[in-house]
Amino acid sequence: MTFFLTRWFYAMMQFFYGLFNNSYLLTIVVSTVILRLIQLFPDISNRKTQIKMAVVQPQINELQKKYENNPQKFREEQQKLMKKHGINTLTSCLPLLLTLPLFFCFLNAFRVWGNEETLTLMYETAVAEQLEEGSEERAAAEQQAMDTFKSFKFLWVQNIWQPDNFIDASLLIFRMDGEVITKPTSLNAISSVTLANMPLLQKGYTDASGKHISGEQIWQTLVDCGLAQGDYGNAGNTSGCNSCSSCSTDRSGMSLLPEIISADTAKKMIGVETSVDSTDESGNSTGSHSTATGSDIYKAIMARYPEALAKNGKTPANGLMILPFLAAGLQLLSSIIMMRRNKKDGQGEQAKQMNTMMYFMPIMSILICMSATSAFSFYWTVSGLFQLISSLIINAVFDKKKARIINEA
Repeated sequence: MTFFLTRWFYAMMQFFYGLFNNSYLLTIVVSTVILRLIQLFPDISNRKTQIKMAVVQPQINELQKKYENNPQKFREEQQKLMKKHGINTLTSCLPLLLTLPLFFCFLNAFRVWGNEETLTLMYETAVAEQLEEGSEERAAAEQQAMDTFKSFKFLWVQNIWQPDNFIDASLLIFRMDGEVITKPTSLNAISSVTLANMPLLQKGYTDASGKHISGEQIWQTLVDCGLAQGDYGNAGNTSGCNSCSSCSTDRSGMSLLPEIISADTAKKMIGVETSVDSTDESGNSTGSHSTATGSDIYKAIMARYPEALAKNGKTPANGLMILPFLAAGLQLLSSIIMMRRNKKDGQGEQAKQMNTMMYFMPIMSILICMSATSAFSFYWTVSGLFQLISSLIINAVFDKKKARIINEA
């Protein structure tokens, strides 16, 4: 998380999360409304441009007839006319140019937050597993971890940091994951540079009892339990860069769920005693290690959470896939309203472009929301609802203003 907008959005959500007493709903709704209010300004500017265009449209039609056989001359005269009335057609692109970068920044911010919450749960679960079975300390630690897990429930979704989805599949670049607990493959995909720059591991967090846990303590506990490997703060072979495509999958530094763990760790954590001897490149013995992996330990200790256990022979789904389709439906409805408005205003070319995007973007929204966290899907749904309502209000206001200006002209 190195891009400044992503860091700002993450910091904003963390601020509201603390302000609203750890309420995901209020945090996401307020953050979305603030972001959408900012995006209203270019939208209003676009509507003003549309009114100016409606005023000069009759003159443009006359120019089109006059220079029917000379397209170049028509374009020159049209540009002069539009410049005279202060019309800039590029303003119509501003809402889209602003929306897409913010979309991906928020997507990444929620991904980071989700990874942090999963690591917090892993840490608290690992702490409980290390304590003496049957002791009061272990019971208290287990309860704290369980409370953390239960705090992830949101509306009908079991875990807000997993997709609102019941499909478990991989579709091209979209990895659908309908399980309640994050899959080991998802944790394996987190790069060293991402872990080294993760706010949780840099600053730590304050647990439910009010005790501050440092990032180094979190990491060392995960390492001791066979859930992580690498030195704290090691971003891997990034050659001095902070984050780029060439190192986005690098795991040479800090990494989760190692393939090789010590026999003692495997026995302590999950009771696995089978081990094999290993040697270095020179053929010298480096001791024995377990045949179990960090993924095996992760799956074993996370099975304590009831919603993650198989029921009636089936793995429970995390959600009902409501948010992905609700977000796409609101987006489609907004596009239909905008397309009809463009046709009504005589903006035929823009209407054709909207017709193409009208179906493409909702489909992309469904696929992204089915693979992203439910927190992001809820943000995208609230964003779509706000956009729909604000568009209807702005349309009503500017339609009256447009009618008045045209009559006066």
